[in-house]
Amino acid sequence: MYSRLSHADIIRRMTEEFDEDSGEYPLIQSSPVWKRFRSNFVEFIQVLIRQCQYSIIYDQCMIDQVISLLTGLTDSQVRAFRHTSTLAAMKMMTALVDVALNVSINRDNTQRQYEAERSKVQNRRASDRLEVLMQRRQELEENMEEVKNMLVYIFKGVFVHRY
Repeated sequence: MYSRLSHADIIRRMTEEFDEDSGEYPLIQSSPVWKRFRSNFVEFIQVLIRQCQYSIIYDQCMIDQVISLLTGLTDSQVRAFRHTSTLAAMKMMTALVDVALNVSINRDNTQRQYEAERSKVQNRRASDRLEVLMQRRQELEENMEEVKNMLVYIFKGVFVHRY
C-alpha cells in the first residue's frame, strides 16, 4: 500500500493519523518498557547499517529511501516525528561513520598489498593479483565516496536545515 506513495504522501498520512493531542510518544516515556524500546530502537538503526555495510548500503535504493524518509520526517509538523527521526538520523550517521572507518581500513590494507605486489620483480609479480587488488581498491574508493555522500546528505538535510 505505501510502496506506491511518495515520502511526502506517507508523512502526510502519518500526520493525519497521529494523535498529537496526547503529547506522549515512546521516546519521551520514562517507564522501563519505553526506556527499553528507546535503546532497542537505537540499536535497530545501528544494526541495520552494520548488516548492510557490505552490499545493500551501496545499491542506492533501500538506504537512500530510508534516509530520504527520515529527512522528510525531521521537517514534520508533528514533534514526535521530528524528535524520533532526528534521533534515528543521528544514530544512522554514527553507524555510517563506523562503516566509513571500516572501508578506510580495508582500502589502506588493499593499497598496501597492491604496493607490495607491484614492488616485486617482474617475473615474481602476479599480474592477476595486481588486477584484483586494483579493482578492489577502486571499489573501496567508490564505497567510501558513497558513504561520505550519505553522511553529507543526512547532515545537510537534517541538521543544517533544521538547526
